[in-house]
Amino acid sequence: MASVTLPKAMSNDDSRDHERPARAVASLPDDIPDGRRAWVELSGFQRDCLEAVARRAREGYPCYASGIARTLERRYPTVSRARVKPDLRILADRGFITSRDGLAGHVPAYRLTDTGRALLRQRAERLAVLCDRDSTDTTA
Repeated sequence: MASVTLPKAMSNDDSRDHERPARAVASLPDDIPDGRRAWVELSGFQRDCLEAVARRAREGYPCYASGIARTLERRYPTVSRARVKPDLRILADRGFITSRDGLAGHVPAYRLTDTGRALLRQRAERLAVLCDRDSTDTTA
């Protein structure tokens, strides 16, 4: 019978730890002005949910989770109301949107708060500056 050599045990000094990597925002300073920290702390999907609430309200559509999911279907073809609801709760907990009883008191309807509107406005202004555009310019 042939002998089998087993590999040596890995040292405790192995740099390949199995912990989840720290979020990129963990290294950002606390004094980032203009809501930038609040923006980067949201996931991309949460940002899209916030924008969808604003878009639906601007276009005069009700802001129920099912409608928000329909608005997001352009970007996320398999999105569902079940996927949207937890992120809407997070946005509400952070004060960017509020929920109130909607259809028959059972289905919550969402709307932007002044804080959420300001966050979106600040983001739009930063993007306008990057594109050398006036944020009030409506042509394009």
